[in-house]
Amino acid sequence: MTVSESGGKRQRMLTATDIDRAADLEQFLFGSASAATDDFGKELNQAGDQSEAEMPWGADKQPLAWEDRTPAAFGAGTEDSDASDAELIQQAAPSTSGRRPVWDDADDLSAQVNIAAQPRLRKLRKTEQDGIVSGKEYEARLRQQHAKLNPRTSWAHMDKKKAKKRRGFGDDSHEDSADEAEVDILSGAGALLGKNKQLAPGLIETTRLRDANQQEPSKSVVQSVEFHPAGQLLLTAGLDKRLRLFQVDGIENPKVQSVYFPDTPLHKAAFANDGAQIVASGRRKCFYIYDLAASRVERVQGIMGRQEKSFESFVTCPSSTNPLIAFLGNEGCIPLLSLKSRQSVGTLKMNGTVRTAAFSASGQELLTAGGDGVVHTWDLRTRRCLDRQIDEGCLNSTALTCSNSGSLFATGSSSGVVNVYDRQQSSKAGVGVNRPVAACPASPLHTFMNLTTTIDSLAFSPDSQVLAMGSRMKKDSLRLVHVPSYTVFKNWPTSRTPLGYIHSLCFSPKGGFLAAGNAKGKVLLYRLHHYAEI
Repeated sequence: MTVSESGGKRQRMLTATDIDRAADLEQFLFGSASAATDDFGKELNQAGDQSEAEMPWGADKQPLAWEDRTPAAFGAGTEDSDASDAELIQQAAPSTSGRRPVWDDADDLSAQVNIAAQPRLRKLRKTEQDGIVSGKEYEARLRQQHAKLNPRTSWAHMDKKKAKKRRGFGDDSHEDSADEAEVDILSGAGALLGKNKQLAPGLIETTRLRDANQQEPSKSVVQSVEFHPAGQLLLTAGLDKRLRLFQVDGIENPKVQSVYFPDTPLHKAAFANDGAQIVASGRRKCFYIYDLAASRVERVQGIMGRQEKSFESFVTCPSSTNPLIAFLGNEGCIPLLSLKSRQSVGTLKMNGTVRTAAFSASGQELLTAGGDGVVHTWDLRTRRCLDRQIDEGCLNSTALTCSNSGSLFATGSSSGVVNVYDRQQSSKAGVGVNRPVAACPASPLHTFMNLTTTIDSLAFSPDSQVLAMGSRMKKDSLRLVHVPSYTVFKNWPTSRTPLGYIHSLCFSPKGGFLAAGNAKGKVLLYRLHHYAEI
């Protein structure tokens, strides 16, 4: 077989047998031979200006036909062979006035959709009177709803003015325009290529992933859920007496280990000593310390000098230089235990009962609150109270958390009110030696009343841009707050988000994951797309 090039077109010579087979195949597919097959012999007659030596001949001295390999020439007659390449390109190129779809369904023109009949489609209505719409209108409204819920896809819409300026008039350099378009897309990809930027208020993009404990769900309420400070390791604990560890990747989430405590339904579990140990406790006069490296469980039988009936509530210090545990004891007492010596290093005393506590990001201060609605700030180096401020509008404090930046802290009450305070402003009252010890009122930066039941869970994201607040007393009671603008994200969660009764929640070390444990024993896992890292 011989290959020749003529007029910039690549052509292949066929024998008479190939021509007959092609004609039979064409007649079988289309019913009759096309004009291109009838003109095969004419092309050789029109090429009379070529010498006999230049003409290709087969072994049987019969002329061979030419098969055109160029697109758009197959099935065309000889009258179309004089069309220029520019005309062919102009016919195949899409219109510059708008981007045409690759395929159109003729049934869309006659389709009728009643968007008022189904509850899931009522969100597409623009007015209350909207009912039956055409297929084209239904498609357009679906696209608008998708663009509203997923604002990240806005980079895919090219600016027409920029596109025209890039192409120019009569510009055949399609590769250059494609390279420039790629540069435009990559330069605006945001957190996909660069560092995390400021989170925009109003809408947050989330995706539900496979449950973090799907390989082994809890058989009871998930009381505690927490990520390891330095990785993707996630711990879960519940009333089924089991402590479980999972390697969370959002895809498989394999189980790493499970520890069973036969005599203690777990009410609280948390990482301590920079993630080297896990402290677990229940409604017992003892608690447990689990060493991750040695895979060893140690039982600690109470604290010497303290007659506590239960060690079910505690908080751990994030600092590894001074690993402490602060237990919430009776009558406003807060025993402090060192993880190095397993001995008590001091006791703090509040006027009222203590219900919640949180360490600062540095680990040098402890914030506590209780039934009197007063937030105490303690200096762990001197064991002295630095400040006492009244939580505005709070009668019974139930939740407390501090941001990783150290500048904010949030409080939750039994009435569902969440207040966000500035720690720097509250600490000014404690400056000086002769400072007053009486509780003084403090004005919060903002007050959130989106939930109406007891606040049980509060958590700041690692960059302090998102505040998650939840309540276990009412179904689907979870809200995310945009901290810089003090507004609640309105697109998530929705009324159809299957949250259940939330008992615990936490963020991953880089903020990419949000885990929430519910009453069904599941740990729901959501991906926050604003954060590039997990």
